[in-house]
Amino acid sequence: MVAAKTKERRYVDTKTRYQGVYARHSLNCNLAIGRKRCNCDPSYYGTVWDDEIGRNRRTPRVEDIGQARNERADLFAEVKQRRHRRRNGGSATEPAGPASGPSSRTRLRVAHPDFIDACKKGIALNKFGRPYTTKAIKDLDSSLNRLPSWLRDRYLDEISDHDFQQVVDDLRGDDPPLSSSRINSIINSARSLSRWAHKRGKAPSKLAASVDLPANDASGEHRIATPWEFAYLLDQLAPEDALPWALAGYGSARAQEIEHLDWPEVDFNNDVFLLAADEEAKKSEAARRIVPMVRQLRDRLHREWIRQGEPASGRVCPPRRADNKSGCISLNALQKRRFPVWEGLDLEPIGLHDSRHSCATWLDHAGVSPKVASAFMGHKAPKAQAEAAPITLRRYTHLLPGELERARDQLQQFLDDREAEEVDRSSKLAAAA
Repeated sequence: MVAAKTKERRYVDTKTRYQGVYARHSLNCNLAIGRKRCNCDPSYYGTVWDDEIGRNRRTPRVEDIGQARNERADLFAEVKQRRHRRRNGGSATEPAGPASGPSSRTRLRVAHPDFIDACKKGIALNKFGRPYTTKAIKDLDSSLNRLPSWLRDRYLDEISDHDFQQVVDDLRGDDPPLSSSRINSIINSARSLSRWAHKRGKAPSKLAASVDLPANDASGEHRIATPWEFAYLLDQLAPEDALPWALAGYGSARAQEIEHLDWPEVDFNNDVFLLAADEEAKKSEAARRIVPMVRQLRDRLHREWIRQGEPASGRVCPPRRADNKSGCISLNALQKRRFPVWEGLDLEPIGLHDSRHSCATWLDHAGVSPKVASAFMGHKAPKAQAEAAPITLRRYTHLLPGELERARDQLQQFLDDREAEEVDRSSKLAAAA
């Protein structure tokens, strides 16, 4: 009698942390000899119990655990659907309708480019019902790409808030951890996608609706320059390099507003200029504003206009590279190149955003009211102050004619007085030495 030949086992299967998903390791793996840590490249598969055949059904083996979870979810949906039809008197082999089968479901990886394309076409709108700007679309695309592959491979209807909470926890656990603002951007981009997908029947509910997000971990401290110090810092740069800082510090301009500012929006006859005229530069409706120019800014703008040949059109701060495709100056690159100039002179550099904070500080010290200052800065609404209720400032306080010009005059007087005081103080210290 010949003994039955036994099949030699060449692998070891282990459970994973995901229900019904297993890892297949080689016999040479540490796990096969009783150790705890895997040192091979396992494949993965899922199992689902099928009471019709009385045993587990397996999915094909794949290289990625996230894909194995998706394959198991597809198989589970198929088995559940057949069980449901059988209980309701239908045939177990009856084909599923187009709306209920797995083919009608959408994976996050597929929904992502569809959403971005809808944003570019103006079909997908932001929460205010307006089309996304080019910069916003770029940020959405970048943030969605930061979602992990195991989540992007899943169907929208099987993603839960627990999954997004796991993403937040993992990002916070990175070394170094991702900043809180970046994590918030990633989760909010997923919320924007789900709002679009939910209204078009691609997702049964909104994603990441109740996720604990980290608080802003920024220090809240800003580099505030005195008027004389700010003017001295700008004098150490070439005039065309100093102009963006002058627009931010003396004119309250944001970076994107500086990048898109054109010469037709500068009126030297009336000493005003228009910010955020371009949709790409507009952060909110309040960002589009006419700003009166103080002398320090007007002089620099006028000199640059003459230097450029008194142009009738074009960027006030043109790009520095001939191969620039965006048509806008790279302010980040400009700051990186110019900070060493100040550091080489033992001066503390100041960024464009901190220059804007300096502008707001000067307006406050000049005695400009919060309502007028917020219009000058392009804010949607003034922040609450201890002595004034927000609703009073926001709804019941209005700008009178000429208030912005009066704010300019107050700021001008403050700048002149403070610069003179600082020069006088420096002279006395020098004389005493």
